[in-house]
Amino acid sequence: MSLINEIGRGTIAVEKAQIALTNPLRSSVVILIGVGCAIGVGEPLATLPLAIGALFVQMDDPGGPFSRRATVMLWASVWMALATLVGGLVSNDFATHFVIAIPIAFVCAYASAAGPRASLTGVLCLVCFSIFSGTPIELLDSFTNAELLLLGGLLQTLVTISPWPLRRANGIRSDFAIFFRGLAHACSTSNLEIISSSHATRLQLAIDDLAVYENDSKGELWFKRLADNGREVRFGLLGLAATRDEISNPTSRKIMDDLIYSVGDVFQSIALTLVWHWRHQRLLAARERLLIIEGKARARAQEIDPSLIDAVIVPLLALAETAAGPWPLGRASGIHFFDSRRKPLGPMLRAHWRRNDVFFLHAVRLTLSFLVAVSLAQLLDLPHSYWMPMTVAWISKPDLSGTTMRIVSRIFGTLLGVFLIGLAFSIFVPNDLGLALIIGFGGFVVLVFLFSNYALAVTGITIFALTLFELIGDPVNETIGMRIVSTVTAGVIVFIVALLIPNRSGSKVELVLSEMVNDLDNYSDKILRSIDDRNGELSSDRKNLLHQRDLAAAAITAATYEVGHHSMRPADATYLFNILNSATAWCVAAEIAHTSAIDIAAHNQISREVAELRARLLSIHNNEAHLDRGHSSKVDHPFHQLIRNAHLILNKDI
Repeated sequence: MSLINEIGRGTIAVEKAQIALTNPLRSSVVILIGVGCAIGVGEPLATLPLAIGALFVQMDDPGGPFSRRATVMLWASVWMALATLVGGLVSNDFATHFVIAIPIAFVCAYASAAGPRASLTGVLCLVCFSIFSGTPIELLDSFTNAELLLLGGLLQTLVTISPWPLRRANGIRSDFAIFFRGLAHACSTSNLEIISSSHATRLQLAIDDLAVYENDSKGELWFKRLADNGREVRFGLLGLAATRDEISNPTSRKIMDDLIYSVGDVFQSIALTLVWHWRHQRLLAARERLLIIEGKARARAQEIDPSLIDAVIVPLLALAETAAGPWPLGRASGIHFFDSRRKPLGPMLRAHWRRNDVFFLHAVRLTLSFLVAVSLAQLLDLPHSYWMPMTVAWISKPDLSGTTMRIVSRIFGTLLGVFLIGLAFSIFVPNDLGLALIIGFGGFVVLVFLFSNYALAVTGITIFALTLFELIGDPVNETIGMRIVSTVTAGVIVFIVALLIPNRSGSKVELVLSEMVNDLDNYSDKILRSIDDRNGELSSDRKNLLHQRDLAAAAITAATYEVGHHSMRPADATYLFNILNSATAWCVAAEIAHTSAIDIAAHNQISREVAELRARLLSIHNNEAHLDRGHSSKVDHPFHQLIRNAHLILNKDI
């Protein structure tokens, strides 16, 4: 039941930092205009390729510099148009369809080796091939469909990059806004969210996009101030959160909670200001509220360390000033119109051309699943034979955990979308304009939740697809049952193939946790001995620890959603990870406050128990005889208590 519960929680979890409304609203208007124009000229069949092109190309928008967005979206338009053309040409001959599907499915899946964006492009191309090779409605000819899909993609691309000449760096500002929204959400929830590794990942994505600037240009220096202060405030917040649970006085604890909440309010205001500069008045008001709470916190210096307050407030105020002040963007920003960075695809693709490689195996699994779905749809003579292979294309992922989550999310989202459309159409029968509005709404839902909750994104794509086919003459109420059955069947096919050729990315949980403990040992050893960072060793150890923490978090997430036996129960691995995360945060707080020195005997005791913890994890990973924990005297130290709690988790798990 725990696996089912975890999958259920993962299905409904929403990553709020990824939710933005501006781009989805603009893109849905483009979809609506395209559909409206096709209806207006009396060509309702043209709405299918136009709307699909406009939606799918926007889904492939990578964000960041406009040059990269234009390149990715234009190439995506071309590849999807070609997939549409080929799908239409083979639609009337099953034998040809089956043979051509083999290389197309394999190539589209193997594109994952070139990165996440190429992976999404491959999926969308395979979906286009599925739709136009198995649609029961008599559509326009194959070349016209491909041209219209290309037109829809080009229109969406042009609208997306229309602010490019202004050189206001909309995409990079949005990247930073996502980072600050994530911190804002964390401050309003729990310490576990604050010390999550996802914040560092989001910040690094924003930093990676700064290469479109000239060296030391005004725009680059402005963004670097955002990045540097963002890194500092995240580091300080990590330390501040670590001490919150140590405050026993209720009044002081309330002030600490208010302080962290006010910090989150400033983060949220910074995110809004980076998207819309006219919202800077809200940021200034949030800053004033923060200063009031800061004064109350400093009055409790005996319980709330002033150095920890400084580590957050100083860079946060600098961030507020940078975001609310004049932006050195525009013509004088030093932004290149074209980003010269290009990673050659050949070496990346060749590096994974091995039979045991994760992406090669993913291509094999998807190809096999796709062919089974195509054959089964043909054998059962399904009127909408595209739905089952299309679903296979959507839900197949390189690892078992990702595939499991996609299957459940796809089924849940499809059921919800079908229910909403069925309910709406049972209450009223919309005219063509009403259908166009529903199509635009479906596209809006897809784009809002695409990276924050896949199940809700599927709900949007279901609304979009069913209404689109209703518009071109395929009644929704007559096909709802078939679509649900096809979705579930596709999920079963993909799951069986994933079990037959598995890739369990969560199988090394104990190993990555042991490496995290090792890096924690190196970092904490210097903290407990009060070694300064004169030679940069402390910073290096901290960086290694935080990187290993990211790997451990990914492995545990994968193990949580993978069926089968685990040497360590995923729930216990999560508890252990949270304890190690808290120990990491304590070390950060101690580094900031310079209050960590202990006597030699206590230090040696803690070091022995940390080393013992790593040895026990390795013994679990290697399926060796369980190492009993040796007897030790209790050291009255918060870091030692966390290590003892970690040992208790292993005692429970064995």
